[in-house]
Amino acid sequence: MQVVVIGGGAAGTSAALEIRKRLRDATIIVFNEGPHTEYSPCALPFVIGGHIGSFDDIIMHSPSFYDSIAHIDLRLSTRVTSIDRDAKQVHTTHGTESYDKLVIATGSTPALPPVEGLAEACASERIVVFKDLDDAKAVDALCDSSKRALVIGAGLIGTEMAVALNERGLSVTMAEALPTILPHVLDEDMASRVIRHLTSIGINVRTATCVEHIAVNGTRVSARLAGGEEEFDFCIVACGVCAVTGLAVEAGLDIEGGIFVSETMQTTDPDIYACGDCCSSVCAITGNRTLSQLGSTAVRQSKVLAAHLAGSPVQFPPVLNTAITRLAGLDIASTGLTHALAQEAGFDTLSSRYKGQTLPEYYPGGDEITIKLVFTPTGHILGGQVIGISGVLTRIDALSVAIQNGMDLGQVTIMETAYTPPVSPTIDPLCTAAEMALRRLKKKTG
Repeated sequence: MQVVVIGGGAAGTSAALEIRKRLRDATIIVFNEGPHTEYSPCALPFVIGGHIGSFDDIIMHSPSFYDSIAHIDLRLSTRVTSIDRDAKQVHTTHGTESYDKLVIATGSTPALPPVEGLAEACASERIVVFKDLDDAKAVDALCDSSKRALVIGAGLIGTEMAVALNERGLSVTMAEALPTILPHVLDEDMASRVIRHLTSIGINVRTATCVEHIAVNGTRVSARLAGGEEEFDFCIVACGVCAVTGLAVEAGLDIEGGIFVSETMQTTDPDIYACGDCCSSVCAITGNRTLSQLGSTAVRQSKVLAAHLAGSPVQFPPVLNTAITRLAGLDIASTGLTHALAQEAGFDTLSSRYKGQTLPEYYPGGDEITIKLVFTPTGHILGGQVIGISGVLTRIDALSVAIQNGMDLGQVTIMETAYTPPVSPTIDPLCTAAEMALRRLKKKTG
């Protein structure tokens, strides 16, 4: 069997390696348009911020690993130009290859906001539309000779980059057109704490602020914001990403937000699979198609894809888009829908916020932790958010598992958790948050 993979990022490379584990005799060819082997894109801001020693540290494997150990034919700097489904071939910038099974892992591309002058300004090295390793290296170099930077966009990447630049000693302004930051992760009441935290370390957070015009004049970037014209040494654009679906569209595959795939990661052509940022998933809360452009999703999808391709009856489950980040020592996480997104989806929605401690009140060293739960009048949990200096990961993961298994608020209140004073309180803060939510529910419903 010959398997061709289009894309050498996290999804494509993981799929190739997982396929190799299961099909020892298969011929596996991976085409990657860029010059790099797989690296961790999620780690880029933390290299720039100085938490990781160098960009070399986030390269997953050397080219020789694929050739001599994994026995994968990795072809870098090679773009796939078209897919011929009838002939079962892919055409590339360096020739044509046949496939028995094809994996599309073309990833995503940065979205450009409608800012006057931005398209022209992008030709300058002073404007970095942030996405990949080369972009990160460009930013890293700019930091050494700069004092002021503008970040457009306050999603996960925008906020992480703003913090990274701040940690490098730059004066940072972060402009977000929406009235809050991290809008797909946090509700406004939770985001307000993050804004206070970012402000406290010196980041100028400007919400409900559109960048109206941008231009590059020599070594200066001029941006017109709501308060007038301001100058910066460089600008990072981080306004989200769009699924790269061009090859799939041209090949006649179905698209629903991203490339449509079934639970087995097959497209509408059973011999063509897709995984990662380029494909859409099913939302576990609404049942609708959604994008899950997370590194963890890409790797999980690659495992299901490889298992099914090798003959196992495995299915990829609906997603909650469970996510976490760390911003200057503060951990922020979410799973499922925010209150705002749940209302947009048509749910009759309630929410409750609880502020507790990660350790018993008598034990020194505990940190404040805030948990928000989003639920229906029947106690069905739609999502949750957690913010704190410590203990955030375990609570958001526990909540994700609870939602995946259909637990309601009442069941979470009595969920079994571990206890010892140096590590945790007798009743976990997540259980207490669910109890507080039940009390609010009873007040609302009588």
